[in-house]
Amino acid sequence: GGHDRILGWCHTFHQLLPPDEYIARHPEWYSLVKGQRSRNAQLCLTNAEMRAELTRRALEWIRKQPNAGIISISQNDHGAPCECETCTRLKEREGSESGPLIHFVNQVAADIAKEFPDVWVETLAYTYTRQPPRHVEPASNVLIRLAPIEALRDRPISDPVNAPFAQTLRAWKEVAPNLFIWDYTTNFSGHIAPHPNLYHLGDNIRFYVDHNAIGLFM
Repeated sequence: GGHDRILGWCHTFHQLLPPDEYIARHPEWYSLVKGQRSRNAQLCLTNAEMRAELTRRALEWIRKQPNAGIISISQNDHGAPCECETCTRLKEREGSESGPLIHFVNQVAADIAKEFPDVWVETLAYTYTRQPPRHVEPASNVLIRLAPIEALRDRPISDPVNAPFAQTLRAWKEVAPNLFIWDYTTNFSGHIAPHPNLYHLGDNIRFYVDHNAIGLFM
C-alpha cells in the first residue's frame, strides 16, 4: 500500500529546461521539426550538452526532496520528437521513438545513481513512444510508465478489441525490469461524464500484475 511521490509528476522536459530560459541561447537543445528548432515540441535527446544541464537541474530537484523516491524525466504532452540526423538515425535503428528516449533516460539515470542510487527515474511509454525499442533496455533504476490511452475503456484490457495494447504490454514486459501502468479512469473530454469501466477495473489490475507491473496509477 501507499505511494511514492514523483518529482515533477510527468511531462517534465520543459519543466526541467524551460524554453523561455534556454532556447534563445541553445536552440539546438530543442526538437528540430520540419527544419526548425521548436519551443513547442520536445528535446533533442542526442544532445550531450543538453543532457548534462537537464541532469544538473534534476539533481537540484532531488537534493531538495531526497525522500521523494522517484523523479520523472519524461516527454511533454504532445508530439513533435526531434528530427535531427542523429535522433532520426537512432530512432530508425531502434524501430521506435522510444529508442532515443530510453538511451537518453538511461544516461541521465546513470548520473543520478552516482549520488542517489535508491531514486527511481521514471519515464513514459505514451503516444509516440508507446512501442518498445528493438535493442536498448531500460536501466535497473528506470521505471517505464506505460499509458494505455488508446485502449477502449468499456472493455477489459484482455478483450480482443484491446489486443493492440495487450501486445504492447507484453513487449514491454520482455525488456522493462520495472513496469508501471498509468490507467485511465475518467474521460478527459468530460470529467463528470459517465465512464463505463467500473466492471473492468478488477480484471485490468489482475491483467497488469500478471504481466509484471509493479506499480499502478489510476
